Amino acid sequence: MKGFKQFLKEVEERERKLSELSLALEHEIYKPIPGTRNSFRVDPANTNTLTQRHAHVYAKPHGEGRQLYSVNLDGTGHDGSSGIAIPSKHAEHLRGLGFAIPANLTLESLDYETLSFDLYEICILSDEE
Repeated sequence: MKGFKQFLKEVEERERKLSELSLALEHEIYKPIPGTRNSFRVDPANTNTLTQRHAHVYAKPHGEGRQLYSVNLDGTGHDGSSGIAIPSKHAEHLRGLGFAIPANLTLESLDYETLSFDLYEICILSDEE
């Protein structure tokens, strides 16, 4: 029968190994965007939180640096990324992964030319009286 100290030692060793494994796997989660120094990771859809499959894009390799934006599979912004114009190399790569990036490369933007007047009412606001 093992003593309590031996049990704690084994638990600590398992936790250390798990921590090392997690770091090793995290490195594999972040992939480079070809032709850039940026990286991204793709998170799965989650029916509990009603989120789509989405990608987080970072300023540096391996998920380092600040997050530049995140985008849903349908091309809309995720986590507050709205009105952000993304680089064409990013758009090309993400489209290759099945993301529906808008032609104007801007997340959650309206293209005036493709608006259906049956669905929207356009109001022009002015300070003039």
